[in-house]
Amino acid sequence: MGFSVTVASMIVLIGLATFMGVTTISLIYSINQLTILLNTLNKQDTDAQIELNIVNISASTIEFYVKNEGSKTIFLKNQGFNWNSVIIAYKNDTWHSYLIEDYSISEIKVQSSSLSFDVSSHSYINPGEEAKILVSLPEYAPIIPYNETVIIVFFSHYGISAIKEGVRRA
Repeated sequence: MGFSVTVASMIVLIGLATFMGVTTISLIYSINQLTILLNTLNKQDTDAQIELNIVNISASTIEFYVKNEGSKTIFLKNQGFNWNSVIIAYKNDTWHSYLIEDYSISEIKVQSSSLSFDVSSHSYINPGEEAKILVSLPEYAPIIPYNETVIIVFFSHYGISAIKEGVRRA
């Protein structure tokens, strides 16, 4: 009877060791696959990249270029909903910030060139293109004072943004 208890214990111990080994390998494999999936999702976000350059800041309007530095097209056309948004923040006695979705596009062209497209038919920015955008503050907004910091943020429909700080000059 003593020998059979030893054999039974060995069988249970081998089964327990096998179960622990399979469970550990499965857990490591699952963590590895999850890491690969998360890295793939993060790489997709980097396919869209924009840059913002200020052209002019006046009392109630701001003009800037949005450059598409990524590999995805940035859509600009309003189709019953707004693809992108602009936030303007500045100080006039107190800080004021405005979410503006009604902006105008005055030019779309290939970056660093004079080749431009018709804005009415080309309402998107392909990689390597840039759009000149004119944003007007709401009528009730106080003017942007001279030599005061203005923060401009452009949000694209991909969830990425470009931010730039400028000053209204005389």
